[in-house]
Amino acid sequence: MKNDKTNTEKKILQAAYCIFLLYGYHGASLRQIANKAKINKAAIHYYFRSKERLYFKVIEAVRTNTIFNSRFNVLADQQTAKKHIWFLYTELYNNKPLFKEALKDIYTNKWEKKLTEIDKWLKDKTFN
Repeated sequence: MKNDKTNTEKKILQAAYCIFLLYGYHGASLRQIANKAKINKAAIHYYFRSKERLYFKVIEAVRTNTIFNSRFNVLADQQTAKKHIWFLYTELYNNKPLFKEALKDIYTNKWEKKLTEIDKWLKDKTFN
Protein backbone atom coordinates (compact mmCIF):
# COMPACT_ATOMS: atom_id res chain seq x y z
CA MET A 1 0.00 0.00 0.00
CA LYS A 2 2.85 2.37 0.79
CA ASN A 3 4.16 1.92 -2.76
CA ASP A 4 0.81 3.07 -4.19
CA LYS A 5 0.93 6.17 -1.97
CA THR A 6 4.49 6.95 -3.02
CA ASN A 7 3.65 6.46 -6.69
CA THR A 8 0.58 8.70 -6.45
CA GLU A 9 2.53 11.43 -4.65
CA LYS A 10 5.30 11.21 -7.23
CA LYS A 11 2.81 11.39 -10.12
CA ILE A 12 1.18 14.47 -8.56
CA LEU A 13 4.54 16.19 -8.00
CA GLN A 14 5.70 15.48 -11.54
CA ALA A 15 2.42 16.70 -13.00
CA ALA A 16 2.46 19.81 -10.78
CA TYR A 17 6.01 20.62 -11.85
CA CYS A 18 5.00 20.39 -15.52
CA ILE A 19 1.88 22.51 -15.04
CA PHE A 20 3.61 25.13 -12.86
CA LEU A 21 6.40 25.25 -15.44
CA LEU A 22 3.91 25.95 -18.22
CA TYR A 23 1.49 28.27 -16.45
CA GLY A 24 3.17 29.48 -13.26
CA TYR A 25 1.51 29.22 -9.87
CA HIS A 26 -1.35 31.61 -10.60
CA GLY A 27 -2.14 30.20 -14.04
CA ALA A 28 -2.10 26.57 -12.93
CA SER A 29 -5.19 24.83 -11.65
CA LEU A 30 -5.54 21.72 -9.53
CA ARG A 31 -7.78 20.29 -12.24
CA GLN A 32 -4.97 20.64 -14.81
CA ILE A 33 -2.56 18.95 -12.41
CA ALA A 34 -5.02 16.13 -11.68
CA ASN A 35 -5.64 15.58 -15.40
CA LYS A 36 -1.90 15.51 -16.13
CA ALA A 37 -1.33 13.02 -13.27
CA LYS A 38 -4.37 10.99 -14.34
CA ILE A 39 -5.79 11.04 -10.82
CA ASN A 40 -8.86 12.43 -9.09
CA LYS A 41 -8.51 16.07 -8.00
CA ALA A 42 -9.43 15.04 -4.44
CA ALA A 43 -6.19 13.04 -4.27
CA ILE A 44 -4.23 16.29 -4.49
CA HIS A 45 -6.04 17.60 -1.44
CA TYR A 46 -5.51 14.29 0.35
CA TYR A 47 -1.75 14.24 -0.22
CA PHE A 48 -0.90 17.96 -0.20
CA ARG A 49 -3.88 19.78 1.37
CA SER A 50 -3.67 22.84 -0.90
CA LYS A 51 -2.26 24.23 -4.12
CA GLU A 52 0.16 26.34 -2.07
CA ARG A 53 1.51 23.32 -0.14
CA LEU A 54 1.88 21.42 -3.41
CA TYR A 55 3.80 24.38 -4.86
CA PHE A 56 6.12 24.38 -1.83
CA LYS A 57 6.76 20.66 -2.38
CA VAL A 58 7.56 21.28 -6.05
CA ILE A 59 10.07 23.97 -5.03
CA GLU A 60 11.55 21.52 -2.55
CA ALA A 61 11.74 18.82 -5.24
CA VAL A 62 13.58 21.22 -7.55
CA ARG A 63 15.95 21.92 -4.67
CA THR A 64 16.64 18.24 -4.04
CA ASN A 65 17.30 17.66 -7.73
CA THR A 66 20.70 19.33 -7.17
CA ILE A 67 19.88 22.72 -8.66
CA PHE A 68 20.03 24.28 -5.19
CA ASN A 69 22.71 21.92 -3.89
CA SER A 70 26.48 21.92 -4.30
CA ARG A 71 26.65 25.62 -5.04
CA PHE A 72 24.60 25.19 -8.21
CA ASN A 73 26.89 22.72 -9.96
CA VAL A 74 25.96 21.98 -13.54
CA LEU A 75 23.37 19.24 -13.89
CA ALA A 76 24.30 16.26 -16.03
CA ASP A 77 21.02 16.46 -17.91
CA GLN A 78 21.03 19.80 -19.73
CA GLN A 79 17.33 19.55 -20.60
CA THR A 80 16.45 19.20 -16.91
CA ALA A 81 18.80 22.07 -16.09
CA LYS A 82 17.08 24.32 -18.63
CA LYS A 83 13.65 23.44 -17.20
CA HIS A 84 14.81 24.14 -13.65
CA ILE A 85 16.36 27.45 -14.68
CA TRP A 86 13.19 28.49 -16.51
CA PHE A 87 10.98 27.43 -13.59
CA LEU A 88 13.09 29.29 -11.01
CA TYR A 89 13.43 32.38 -13.18
CA THR A 90 9.74 32.72 -13.96
CA GLU A 91 8.59 31.94 -10.43
CA LEU A 92 11.15 34.22 -8.82
CA TYR A 93 10.09 37.16 -10.96
CA ASN A 94 6.39 36.47 -11.53
CA ASN A 95 5.53 35.03 -8.15
CA LYS A 96 8.19 36.33 -5.79
CA PRO A 97 6.07 36.58 -2.59
CA LEU A 98 4.98 32.95 -2.70
CA PHE A 99 8.40 31.81 -3.90
CA LYS A 100 9.91 33.54 -0.85
CA GLU A 101 7.39 31.77 1.39
CA ALA A 102 8.46 28.44 -0.10
CA LEU A 103 12.11 29.24 0.57
CA LYS A 104 11.25 30.23 4.16
CA ASP A 105 9.55 26.85 4.54
CA ILE A 106 12.59 24.98 3.17
CA TYR A 107 15.44 27.11 4.56
CA THR A 108 14.01 28.45 7.79
CA ASN A 109 16.99 30.56 8.88
CA LYS A 110 18.94 30.89 5.64
CA TRP A 111 16.19 31.67 3.16
CA GLU A 112 17.32 35.27 2.43
CA LYS A 113 20.85 34.13 1.67
CA LYS A 114 19.49 31.34 -0.55
CA LEU A 115 17.22 33.80 -2.38
CA THR A 116 20.20 36.07 -3.07
CA GLU A 117 22.26 33.09 -4.31
CA ILE A 118 19.45 31.95 -6.60
CA ASP A 119 18.94 35.46 -7.96
CA LYS A 120 22.65 35.92 -8.67
CA TRP A 121 22.95 32.45 -10.19
CA LEU A 122 19.97 33.05 -12.48
CA LYS A 123 21.35 36.39 -13.64
CA ASP A 124 24.66 34.72 -14.48
CA LYS A 125 22.85 31.94 -16.39
CA THR A 126 20.55 34.35 -18.21
CA PHE A 127 23.16 36.77 -19.42
CA ASN A 128 25.97 34.32 -20.27
